[in-house]
Amino acid sequence: MKVSIYIRVSTEDQAKEDYSLEVQREYLEDFAKREGYEVFKVYCDEGISAYSTRRSALQGLLVDAKAKKFELVLVHKIDRFSRNLKDLLNLVDELSACKVAFKSATEPFDTTTSAGKLMFQQLGSFAEFERNRIAERVFPGMLKGVQLGNWQGARYSPYGYRYNKANKLLEVDEKESKVVKIIFEMCLAGKSIRFITKYLTKKKYRNRKGNIFSTKLIGNILKNRIYTGKLVWNRHHYDKNQKTKKGYAYVKNSSDKIIIAQGKHEAIVSEEDFNLAQEKLKLRKVEIKRKKSDYPLSGILYCAKCNHRYLGISSISNHRTNEKKRWYRCAGPQRSFIKCKNKSVKAEDIEPKVALILDCLLRSETLKKSRWTTVTGANFPAFDKISKVELDKLKNRLKMNRQKQSKLTDAYLENLLSEELYKQKNEGLRAEEEELQKRIALQELREIERERSKDYLNRVEEFISGYKPGQKELSLDQQKQVAQLLFKNIKIAQKKIFSFALFAPFNFLFSEQENF
Repeated sequence: MKVSIYIRVSTEDQAKEDYSLEVQREYLEDFAKREGYEVFKVYCDEGISAYSTRRSALQGLLVDAKAKKFELVLVHKIDRFSRNLKDLLNLVDELSACKVAFKSATEPFDTTTSAGKLMFQQLGSFAEFERNRIAERVFPGMLKGVQLGNWQGARYSPYGYRYNKANKLLEVDEKESKVVKIIFEMCLAGKSIRFITKYLTKKKYRNRKGNIFSTKLIGNILKNRIYTGKLVWNRHHYDKNQKTKKGYAYVKNSSDKIIIAQGKHEAIVSEEDFNLAQEKLKLRKVEIKRKKSDYPLSGILYCAKCNHRYLGISSISNHRTNEKKRWYRCAGPQRSFIKCKNKSVKAEDIEPKVALILDCLLRSETLKKSRWTTVTGANFPAFDKISKVELDKLKNRLKMNRQKQSKLTDAYLENLLSEELYKQKNEGLRAEEEELQKRIALQELREIERERSKDYLNRVEEFISGYKPGQKELSLDQQKQVAQLLFKNIKIAQKKIFSFALFAPFNFLFSEQENF
């Protein structure tokens, strides 16, 4: 049997105990050898908590499971996989759907039987209980550690520093710190993040992974107070009241909850230079916002050749009068340094064409007659009482299903059922459980999507109610507002509109238009 091995540690302290990656790897490889398993791959997540499933190695394992590259996932203990019971069950169900089994080398259970699954759920409950106890102990300890100036760790040390495990301190990396200083010096000289990125690429500076610097990394470096010798902690938290497709929302804490303390590590830039850099960034942010207002199609224009966005720029067309012309240009060559030969397009050429499409859509006979209610009603049904009742029914059915499985297991363990009859009945219940879980997940996802669309619907309704069908011309601000509400994207090729996609319900209106 071909197996994959999954190992994980979350903290530096764990790495010194019996949970170290080396210990887990050696134990599992020996276990696989004894059992006659063929190890396909070892998936390793280092310095990552089991609280979240957003782990690169874990996600890679799931991708390979779907590709049926192995038949069994082997772990040292189930808390290495997840300490959240719900996530644990979902992960094992996902593996089961791929015909991949799950096994702990130190805990006796078999997820292919109801009895084994019951034990697995109990072990998962203990893992979640232990996680909660860890959280209760760790938070005060980490808070005290920050106040004492100790860096509390992350998956990677900040660029410009290396973590010394022996003395538990961040130490300045001479090579990387020079780049950090260059970045701050250029920012203080008035250079933009994009200009700095382009300069570093031209001078062949590379990030820690050997790739070119991204604008995101440069921005993060400029905003990170750790380079002044300070520690900033508890900036974000997972909000269980806000859901996204990937799980709970990761939101910013209020300023009174954020902890700033003097660290024990050496500063790379002075506090004064850091504060000046923040002022420079704020000024550029205001300038960028002002410039964006002059380009109503920014954010929705895309290159049909390289799929990068088209950005608004201006150039002087008459040096005597300093008259400027507005253009939209492919961002590919500037942002990703790719060779894209798709030409820039004049704003005065493209904007009237988009305005014509908007006018045609908003003059739609369907829109005139039904205005808002009829058009959007069919496309965005509210998550009403009927839907909530349906979700509650599904959850009740799932609860009853699991109760039946539990009773069936008890009957089997008391020798009231033969093994053949037990497997036959249990197979049907497990199939029903899997189907119910999928339907519940789909219904909850729909609820999230409907909640997300409320703001969008309100903005569309507000615009449509104020739009006059006889209106001949839209201002730049009006064009920007309505274009971003109606268009998913507009693709440009050879200075012309190559294609465009509309949001619902306007994609329905598009079908009745003949000429654009």
